[in-house]
Amino acid sequence: MSSVVLNDLTFEAKSGDQLEEVSFGLMAPKMVALCSENNGPAMAVEQLLMGEGKIIEGSAQVNGEDISTFRRHPERVIASFDRVPLKGKTVEKAIAHATKHMKGALDVKQTLQMLVSLGIKYDQKVAALSDGQQQELRIIILLALRRPVVFLGDALDYLSDSARSTIGNLVKDYATKTNSVVIFTSHDVSTMMRFASTIYYFSSNRLTSARGINANDGVDCTVTVIGTGFPIDVAIKIGAHMLEEAENQTRFLYSGNIQALLPLLEQSTITDIRIEDSSVDDELMAY
Repeated sequence: MSSVVLNDLTFEAKSGDQLEEVSFGLMAPKMVALCSENNGPAMAVEQLLMGEGKIIEGSAQVNGEDISTFRRHPERVIASFDRVPLKGKTVEKAIAHATKHMKGALDVKQTLQMLVSLGIKYDQKVAALSDGQQQELRIIILLALRRPVVFLGDALDYLSDSARSTIGNLVKDYATKTNSVVIFTSHDVSTMMRFASTIYYFSSNRLTSARGINANDGVDCTVTVIGTGFPIDVAIKIGAHMLEEAENQTRFLYSGNIQALLPLLEQSTITDIRIEDSSVDDELMAY
């Protein structure tokens, strides 16, 4: 079974990004999201997996073996989006170059089949593809490498809404069918909630909490209530996480069914209500 296990790990990446006393166990099949105020924790995890940096304390294991085992050849078990090249004039040649000598990878024909739903053809010139299409091609190549641990980074953020849905579901399906661990991050809360089975929340370089995501969960929203009389205790019981309480304003993150919240907002002393998509900053305040 594919796995990534960190035990009280303090790590300094080559880039200067750090992890401090981080512990978690990622067991396949799983697609997990790293949520933080910046990309520092995600970059540190990626460089840890690729053997670029120094472990100060603690330990890290991949597939039950110490990560130092893979230091010289991490590509045997780990594939990272940022390391996927697009070399070759055509789509077909780019795939052939990236998968060459990669034991266990899909062949070119099989990889091209995954591009059909995206409308990218084998004979198209890579230079003629849009930025979004090049992003899609690199993600498909990443999956074609068929590695048990995949670091996707924030690659989904640079796709259109429709492509993000298609690619995100494809990656999620990949994790299940190949019994793999996929690690990603995003600046968009709805993207993390749609595709991750677990979200790990970081404050600076420390892991603060983990949250399991169910398939029937909605997307978190931030609610601002102007006025008085809002029953805060009841709201907390049905999924509210308070962000700000003032004399005439209550602001909270809501994780439940919005229909259950509506009766609480029908107070005559409430003068205005704003419901917006949750931001990463609000998520970090709540979790």
